[in-house]
Amino acid sequence: MANKLATVQSFSPAIDEGLGETIVKRAHDMIPELVARQAETEARTHYAPDTHSAFEKAGFYNILVPKEFSGLDLDVKTYYRVVMELATGCPSTAWQFCLGSAHAVTLCGMFDLPTQRQVFDLDEPFICAVTARPQGEARRRVDGDWDLNGVFNFCSGIPYSSHFMSHAIAVEADGSPAGIMTFVARRDQWTMLDDWGGSLGLKGSGSNSVSFTNAHVPAALTRLNKMHMEHRLEPKSEATAHLDNPIYYGGTMSLWLLEPAALLLGMVKGALDECTSLMATKMTAIPPIQPRVDSPDYQRWFGAAATKIALAEAAYYDACEKWTEDARLQMLGHRDPADPRENLAMVMCGEIIEMCWDAMQLLYRTAGTSSAFDGQRFQRIYRDMSTARSHAYNTRFDQLHRDLAKLLITKAH
Repeated sequence: MANKLATVQSFSPAIDEGLGETIVKRAHDMIPELVARQAETEARTHYAPDTHSAFEKAGFYNILVPKEFSGLDLDVKTYYRVVMELATGCPSTAWQFCLGSAHAVTLCGMFDLPTQRQVFDLDEPFICAVTARPQGEARRRVDGDWDLNGVFNFCSGIPYSSHFMSHAIAVEADGSPAGIMTFVARRDQWTMLDDWGGSLGLKGSGSNSVSFTNAHVPAALTRLNKMHMEHRLEPKSEATAHLDNPIYYGGTMSLWLLEPAALLLGMVKGALDECTSLMATKMTAIPPIQPRVDSPDYQRWFGAAATKIALAEAAYYDACEKWTEDARLQMLGHRDPADPRENLAMVMCGEIIEMCWDAMQLLYRTAGTSSAFDGQRFQRIYRDMSTARSHAYNTRFDQLHRDLAKLLITKAH
């Protein structure tokens, strides 16, 4: 059966031009409940089954799924606006959602149409947690398929995933090295380990490990010596006629770097919301004793943080536009590899993340010690942002800045 849309099956970008705004509003309207359930989500280590059902009914999981498979086939800006809204309500929930639901684009870019049809033949949403570090061993079988064994860590989004994509160390049947392999596995092939929840933050992000024991992975669901993060679909052809949205032709790593930028933007916007309430209810600690909302110093600190957040958000939407235009040019076969557009989108994400962190430091200093107590929303956001700062994506930006410099200097000469 094709991947179904539940209660939003009647929506189609072709007949409802306001679908994107409708989807974003649905996410925005969920913020109060997500805020109220943050502690519960942390304790469970992932969001609740009824939250998962609400996301499915709202169409969130289908935003980046092709129309060919009953998806909404929308744009990345709409998708990441939804992520941002969810992160404003609950960073853990947004992290789990985003790192599980963004990868239909990656799947369509790496596998042919028959394989796509096989994967999307579901009675549930397509959700695919992805990790990058090669772990485990895939051994070739006599029939050409693979047996997979090993444990894969930090599989954010795995609790409700229908599939899992990662890299394994591939060996031939005789044990000789075969290289690095990208694979896609079904839920019935792994065991999710109960090993998440002990981190400083993002405790409810569903970032559990998964274990494979002699799992049979068909050859059609593997790509030997092809890394998913480096893959880009060739310009549109007869084989990709069903993919008429530029999103499937964009760079994978650049698409993925839009994820943490959207997540941290949503988180710091949640912190700003919380500080808005604190400004109205808390008093200054030193004379003149007055409501913080009336204090010139607190006004300045709050205003400076709000400015950084507004600037980061404007830059983020520009990064989305740059990524989309680069993808459109690739789809049409007009993309120039020397064009810095994609690289600019990536390094802009790095700067956006830095601006969000800087704004959080301003807000943290002004929120007050009581806001940092256990159980407080502000403390939870600070922990979540701190944990996000430890993610491996933070190590990418130095190299990307060097790459951008080379592109710009070469273009100038």
